[in-house]
Parts: sequence; C-alpha cells; structure tokens
Amino acid sequence: MKRTNTTRSALLLLAALGLAACGSDSDDNTVTPEPPQPEPESISINDTATLDLAITQFDGPGGSVSFTLTGDDKLPVTGANAFQALFMGYPAAGPTSVKYGLTWHQSTQLDCTDPSGHCDAVLTETAAGEYTLRATGLDWRNEVEDFRAALSIAGAQVTTDIIWTD
Repeated sequence: MKRTNTTRSALLLLAALGLAACGSDSDDNTVTPEPPQPEPESISINDTATLDLAITQFDGPGGSVSFTLTGDDKLPVTGANAFQALFMGYPAAGPTSVKYGLTWHQSTQLDCTDPSGHCDAVLTETAAGEYTLRATGLDWRNEVEDFRAALSIAGAQVTTDIIWTD
C-alpha cells in the first residue's frame, strides 16, 4: 500500500509539472530589441554644430597646409570644401624695411567659400578629418624667406576661427 502512495505521489507530481509546462505561451508576440546603433566614426561638415581646426604641417614655399578638423563629440569631420586662406611671405630682416619700420610683404588671399566661384587652391581629404590644402596660384618673389598662412573652414552651421601657422 505504501508503494501505491509513492506511485500516486509521483504521478501527481509529474502531472503538476506537465500542467505548469503547458502554461507557456507559444505565441511569438515577444518584441526582440533592436541592436544598438553603432557609434558614428565621423560627422559631415554640414551636420556638425562645432568645428575645431588644427594645423599639422605647413610648407610655405610650396603653398601647402595640412590640418585636421573635429566636430561634435570630437568626431573627425568629413566633406569640408569651403574655406578662406591667406598666404604671406616676408623678406629677410634688414635693409628691406620700409616706412614705419615695417617690412614689406607679399600676400595671396583665397576665398573659396562659393562652390561655383573660381579658387586657386585644391582641398583634398586624405583621411576622415584630415586634409591638405594646396594653393596653386602662388608666385613668391625671390626675396621672400619667411612664410605664414591663415586658414578658416566653413560648414553649414559653423565656421572655424582663423588659425595662423607658426
């Protein structure tokens, strides 16, 4: 008799477990979460609200300036194409000084903010956020020995401050 109680208890336990398992919902109404969006690796010049310019290399005689652009969240900025640049050349210090003790200088200003306008420079994006600007119309006088340049980059929402080379 004792054996019957044990068998009966085992059967009741198995029935209870079976009913519990039958309570599961076979409908597939569960919403699978969207995978997280990958963090952007760069930002377009027209989408950024901040713009930081850093000049990394300058070749005065060749009229070439390399620089980096970062935008919102310090992301590299891509697609830059509007800029203003000023290239200046100075003679060696000495007898070439003119009135008021200032030396003469030679300069070329480039306003390349209008895409339909003519621009004597080529701006190349060498990697995300890295650019090289090469002025094509420079014709330095022979006396020029010292060079400087100033650069400003424009986007749809923001324009950088003017940055001078060292």
